[in-house]
Amino acid sequence: MTDIVFFSSLGSFLAVMFYLAFRKFPGERWQVFAAVPVSKIDGEKWKAVNITYYGILTATGFIMAILMVLIMSSASGYRTPAIAGIMAAILLFFVPSAKLMALIVEKKKHTITVGGAVFVMLMSAPWIVKAENILIFNDMGMGVSELSFMAVIITGYAFGEGFGRLACISFGCCYGKRVEDMKGLAGKLFSKFYFIFEGKTKKISYHDCMDGVRVVPVQGITAVLYTVSGLVSLYLFMKGFYSGAFFVSLAVTQLWRFFSEFLRSDYRGGGSISAYQWMSLFSIPYFVAYFNIIHSSSSGVPSLYQGLLYVWSPGVIIIAIILWIGALLYTGISTVTGAEVKIHVIKENI
Repeated sequence: MTDIVFFSSLGSFLAVMFYLAFRKFPGERWQVFAAVPVSKIDGEKWKAVNITYYGILTATGFIMAILMVLIMSSASGYRTPAIAGIMAAILLFFVPSAKLMALIVEKKKHTITVGGAVFVMLMSAPWIVKAENILIFNDMGMGVSELSFMAVIITGYAFGEGFGRLACISFGCCYGKRVEDMKGLAGKLFSKFYFIFEGKTKKISYHDCMDGVRVVPVQGITAVLYTVSGLVSLYLFMKGFYSGAFFVSLAVTQLWRFFSEFLRSDYRGGGSISAYQWMSLFSIPYFVAYFNIIHSSSSGVPSLYQGLLYVWSPGVIIIAIILWIGALLYTGISTVTGAEVKIHVIKENI
């Protein structure tokens, strides 16, 4: 009963959220959440910084991924020190690499790349698990299966990245090509399903002057594909099919990452095939070889109820809130838009 309620509730929430986001977020209204005054200009005018929906949605996607990892890990019986130790080490690689990889590939200081950060995370995660098992957890009787934990990581990523793509719709980044440039079947398909972005402060406008133009809804397709693959992987995981859970989300996310860039119009680095595409292609044979050589295995069937009970505790909730605020401050304070606000008294309301 717990499984049915959880899967139906999560699926329904995502479906409603995506429906509203696809209709509303391309609009100009849904880029800036708040303008916070920081210094006075003159009279009633203040210089302000913009807090963006991009930051709110990215932070929410990040926490969704973290919570999914905690649910699945605790459902498998992994103890808190093991989960915390591995996640802390993985985040130590993941968070700074989001900007570092964008700087290396795109030569941009004020951009982050989830795709590049995920590549670093995926490459490092199994070795982090292996190292911490050898150095700490095996001696304490808390060893973690690399295959099981990688299934946890990729499923959490699928949910977090899928939901996080709504941030790209709000900001107008990671945008698709013009529908009018698409030919054949793709042209017919995207003549019915497309986004039209509005607002001069969206990236699609100030970078490529494509506001008001029908474009391929790459972000929306990514959101749906990733979250659906996450739901499938989560189901397989809860039934004890760890290898299937891992490779379903790995294949869907990384192959779509490769093919979707042919539909995108924003700059992703030089060459007909970008560095990010090479990264996504490399990850699939890498893990096929890795798990064939390492022969990592896991037994037993996880308990979803136990996983949900674990995250529904004051400590986890408080940590999630703190991480959400930190992620919002990291990604939500706009460095590419500015604002001036006028604060005045409404005399008729005195």
